[in-house]
Amino acid sequence: MKIKTRQRRSALVAIAGTALLAGSLTALGAASSPAAAAGTVNCSGSINGKAGGYIRKRGIKNSTMTSNYRSAGTVTWSPRAWIEIGGAGDETTWKTSYIVPGTDGTGRTVTIGGTNGQSVLSETRSAQLYRSNGTAVTGWNPKKVVNGPTTAVYSVTTSGVVQQTALSYSTAGTRLGTVTNLPVTLPSTTTVAGVWTSHNGVMYNLLYSINPSTNKLEQIVVRPDRPAEAKKYVVRSLGTGWRYMSVHNCYDADGAVAAKDIVLINPTTGKAVRIRQSSGIGHSTTFSASTRVGTDGSWKWSGISS
Repeated sequence: MKIKTRQRRSALVAIAGTALLAGSLTALGAASSPAAAAGTVNCSGSINGKAGGYIRKRGIKNSTMTSNYRSAGTVTWSPRAWIEIGGAGDETTWKTSYIVPGTDGTGRTVTIGGTNGQSVLSETRSAQLYRSNGTAVTGWNPKKVVNGPTTAVYSVTTSGVVQQTALSYSTAGTRLGTVTNLPVTLPSTTTVAGVWTSHNGVMYNLLYSINPSTNKLEQIVVRPDRPAEAKKYVVRSLGTGWRYMSVHNCYDADGAVAAKDIVLINPTTGKAVRIRQSSGIGHSTTFSASTRVGTDGSWKWSGISS
């Protein structure tokens, strides 16, 4: 298998703009089109979760579902988020590893794998996650944990404080390291998602949340090496019903572009829509009209993003 970098396999997020009602494909409205890039822009990523006891994984390109997997059997643990930490693949098979905080407070490293064109995962393997001091990650029960970024894990405490936990990689595996409080807060009951991006050669993590009181999308931009400089922005209204988010990187013929795709999921109705933001790092308020992703009713999942 050819190793794929985390940078190539991760997703990037941001949001802002007009009103979006609960599960509606038309209520978002068409904002100005994202800034033109060099040729056709395509955005791709994957969404993991759990439904009917099975682990689920779907590949998304723009608003089209390109793959649809489930685990060979049911699993007893329930995910809260999926933080991708590496993967490998070729033209036939693939394998991806994640940090997965569980609803039982246990941190796990989970590896899933499959064969292109198939619908059942060939591998679903979990192991205990450890901290850098060697202790097992148990009793890990922040209100929320962010999925997406690969250099750190972000969580929200019961009081709304956002914490950055550094990740370290070694032959012993991935470990949770130093915890740093960011100078920003999020509602403790918020829905959150996150992803990395590179701007002028500098790595940033972008965190997004749906404020349950205002139904607005909030965004935090943070350099993981300078967490004290993190800033928060209120970027758009969303309406009610959107419980989960997933954000995907976008590319043209020349490589990565600033635009980002955001998939919003209502697990009650099972609907998902995609909107495209013109710039993630710029916390832009310019978005495309919403487009349906997959079949209505097919997204009644849990554990996509906590």
